[in-house]
Amino acid sequence: MRREIREIHDLTDRVAAYYRAKYGQRAMTVLEEAAQYCEDNADLHGRNRLLRLRDEILLSEMQDATE
Repeated sequence: MRREIREIHDLTDRVAAYYRAKYGQRAMTVLEEAAQYCEDNADLHGRNRLLRLRDEILLSEMQDATE
């Protein structure tokens, strides 16, 4: 179970890095807009996944600022 959680976290981190590379400063906005679209279309799983990516980017930026 711990290994699966770690693999999910690693994957989330890689996907968040992809969004940061592709969208730059707009990454969080793009993810929030996509999450809103998912919510409007009753896709809560997709919404939660996108917001989790947004949170990963936010945490990464906070860690970069403290280093």
